[in-house]
Amino acid sequence: NWKKKLKSHSWMRKIMSEEINLSSIFDRIIQKKSILIGIIATSFILSVIYAFHKDETYKAQAYLIPPESRYTQPLNVFLDDGYRLSREEITPSTVYRVFMLNLQSRKYQRKYFFDNNLHQHFDENDLEKSFTNNFYKNLNFVLESKITSRDFREQQFLTVSFIHTNPEQAASWLNDYIKMVSNSTSQDFVDGINILIKNTKKTFESEIISKKNLERKITQDRIVQLQEALIIARELGINDREPGISNQQSVILSEDESIHSKNPIYLYGTRALSAEIKALEKRKNTDSFISGLRQLEQKAKSLETITVKVSDVRSAQLDQAATVPQVRHAPKRKLIVFLGTFLGGFIAFVYLIFSFIFSRQKNIS
Repeated sequence: NWKKKLKSHSWMRKIMSEEINLSSIFDRIIQKKSILIGIIATSFILSVIYAFHKDETYKAQAYLIPPESRYTQPLNVFLDDGYRLSREEITPSTVYRVFMLNLQSRKYQRKYFFDNNLHQHFDENDLEKSFTNNFYKNLNFVLESKITSRDFREQQFLTVSFIHTNPEQAASWLNDYIKMVSNSTSQDFVDGINILIKNTKKTFESEIISKKNLERKITQDRIVQLQEALIIARELGINDREPGISNQQSVILSEDESIHSKNPIYLYGTRALSAEIKALEKRKNTDSFISGLRQLEQKAKSLETITVKVSDVRSAQLDQAATVPQVRHAPKRKLIVFLGTFLGGFIAFVYLIFSFIFSRQKNIS
């Protein structure tokens, strides 16, 4: 074994020690030119065949920007007193952010793909595979941040592209998909606000009913109190209200504390008590005596006329719709042929080197 290793090392030293004669290399090239040309030509032909047999695809692109403020302002509903229904202001950025998430969501992509039966345009029998390979993977999203001016907020510019073998379908599907997601996003926001309007109106109405019921109970309690006071006044013989009797007096205990105490109502006298009892028993409408009732009724009434329409709201603004691409996206035929020819040249070069080495080894042996 050690003799074989020694012989092998000595052979390598002989090869490395000899100078490579350029003329011998050129001779080798001339000698093997048919094979070398054949390798390069074969690689060139195969690359041409591959480039022209590969399916042509086209890339449709659409450009989107945030909506204008006037298209999100209807979502901010205010009452007459300045009360806003939503806790926080709904801005174009808020709506646009949700739109971008929906646009990239598999949920909406699947909805568009299957609702429009796009799987019929492809040969794949497995519908899930067809969706993933022919639609989901061919959608691309690129988000760029550009500041138009120091006086304006940062804008988000979104480029959406779709790659397909049919250029007309690529542009049409992309535009329709963007429109579907935009309408769905706007519809979700509008539905949310309209539900909030209805719930707020119900809250006001419940509060109105509660105040009216409470006022009726307070009136009944007042009648009971007056009737009891009338009995006491009759027993004491108090018919008229004495001068100087106040409805309410304040007893000051300290700088920060005081007690409000009322004089006994039987001191009003039987005449005043009887008159008030009769008036309360004949009272048919207690609404005028309820504090804040009219304001609540006005708020509930104003909400009846408020309805947000989807047509007034946009979740995104189409800066440029997708047009039918005129130039194919792939394959890059020139690049494929160039790389194929280059690969053939590299293979030919490797073949030449090994051929030269084996030839030298044979001569040395």
